[in-house]
Parts: sequence; structure tokens; C-alpha cells
Amino acid sequence: MFQNILKHIDLLETNKDTILDMWMDYKIVQSKLTHNTMDITFFRDKFATKVFEFAISVVKSENKTGDCPVIGVMLMLFKKKNIPLSDIFMICVHFKNALLHFASHNKILDDATLNEISILMDYNFEGVINEYVLIYYKDSLSKRIFSPISSPIQKIPVQNKQATQTIEIESELIQEHHATSATLYLQEVDVNMEMIEELNELESDTLDTIDAQETLDQESLDDSSNLFRKYAAVLNEMYEFEELAYTLTLLADVLNEVDFTEITEETKFMVDIYLKAIISDLQSWRMSIFITMEAENIHYLDKTLLSSIAQIQMALMPQVDNDEDEIEFF
Repeated sequence: MFQNILKHIDLLETNKDTILDMWMDYKIVQSKLTHNTMDITFFRDKFATKVFEFAISVVKSENKTGDCPVIGVMLMLFKKKNIPLSDIFMICVHFKNALLHFASHNKILDDATLNEISILMDYNFEGVINEYVLIYYKDSLSKRIFSPISSPIQKIPVQNKQATQTIEIESELIQEHHATSATLYLQEVDVNMEMIEELNELESDTLDTIDAQETLDQESLDDSSNLFRKYAAVLNEMYEFEELAYTLTLLADVLNEVDFTEITEETKFMVDIYLKAIISDLQSWRMSIFITMEAENIHYLDKTLLSSIAQIQMALMPQVDNDEDEIEFF
């Protein structure tokens, strides 16, 4: 599908840093990230790099467009920071512009290559927009559309035809994909149960370390990071949990890289609470899927975990001074 881009794949991969620099150098990208208190270096290292690598994998037919595991992680963090969809669009569209400019500068941008880059980026943008709508608006739409005993097709009263159409569209957007039960999933995949059981001891040891201190300490961060990396290693063996595995890896990186001496007591208190919650949720999730197999949906906890992880990432990421007077828009 991307045969013309594939001809130049070595050039693109070799110049990965150059393309990422071009993307981050756009003033509008810098202004949108800064305005939303997102550190540019953090975004480049944790998200932009992975988005680039995913795009390359799509060209190589290793993945499908719109199925990038990092997108869900990135968008959950964006939701926590209440970043408008319009800002996300402006940030993402300039990745496409960076690719086009790089191709043009290197004289490989013929009509066929331009068309393939546009298709590659546009389909991924569509995935970003759809995912953000689901993540950002799902809770509020659920409250507006559903009651505890309502069916998924029930609509709330509206005053005009246009509003009715809007509610119907929103209702379709927030319906879940067909759920896969733990029993059915384990019948279809070969799981290394020894690795699953090893997680039990790590979970307990990490919680003991955290509970042993009155406040969060460096050992608690290190143990939590090691636990999340182990979880990610196990989940990476199962395609169904690729996004969750990436999220846990990213969280482990954040915990490793944070300067503990710079964390305020308030932040320590909040991170301590969220770490305990995440580990407890992982325990329950692991048990209900791989041990008791009672979970009706193997992804029942995904969004809760993503939300808690994003909250820690937001608390520990580099702080950005949002001074509009210093931003150059042109």
C-alpha cells in the first residue's frame, strides 16, 4: 500500500531525529504544547518518537493504520490536562507537514509519494480523533444518554431533529466493542502461567515497601518501577494487551527519571495513593483474568488503569511555565 514510501524507508529511519526536530520546531506546535503546560522534550521523547516508529512500522506492513498503542496513552494524558481536540489536531497535523517538508527537501516528493504520506497520516489522524472523542466525552455522554436500567439505544428527550441526530451519533460512539471473556481468551492463547504467578510476589513486596514508609520514598519508586516493567514484559507476550504494556513501560520510565529531591510533599502524597491504587487494580485484574477467569471482559480495567497512570505521569512530568507573552506564533 505504501510502496513509494517504502523505497525511501532507510532514508526516513536514518533521519528520524531530523524529522522529529522539524516537527517540534514548528512554532504552532511549541505554542500548543506550552499553552497546555506540556513539556516539549517530554512529548518528543515519550510520544512523538513512538508515533514516528509506529508510522514506519505501518509502511513496512508490520502494523495497521490507526492501531498505535501509544495513542491511547497519549490521549489519556491529554484528557487529564483538558487539551482541546483542536490543539491535538494542530500538533498531530504538523507531523504530516514535517514528513512532507523532509521529503521535499530530499527531492523524493513526487505525486505518488505525496499521496501515500497523506493517506498514512490522515488515517492515523482519524484514529486519533475517534479515540479522543471516546476517551474525552464517554463519561459525560454516558450520563446524558444512559440510565442504570436503560438499553444502549435509549435516547434522552431533545428539542429538535438536529439534536436528536447528534445524540444518536454520540450513543453509537460510546458503545463498547464486543467483550471477550477471560475464559474464552485463555482458550485461544497460550499464556506462560509461571510468569503470571511471579507477579503475585512482586505485587505484595512492592505494596509492603510502600506501606512501610509514612511518605513516598525512593525505594518505593524503584520497586514500583521494577514491578511495572515486569508486568509490561509479561503483557508484551500477549497482543491483546499491547497498549497497557506500553503504558506501564512509560510509567516505569517516568518513575525512574524523576528527581525525587524535587518532588513536593503534596505530590508524594498523591503519587503514593495512585501507586497503591494501580498495583491493587493490577492484582484484581490479574486474578480475575488468569486465575479465577471470572472477568466477562478482559479489558474491563483498561481505561481505569490508563487514567490512574496518566494522573501520575501528569504529576511527575517536567513543569512548564505558561507565559503567553513569551510565545512566538509567527
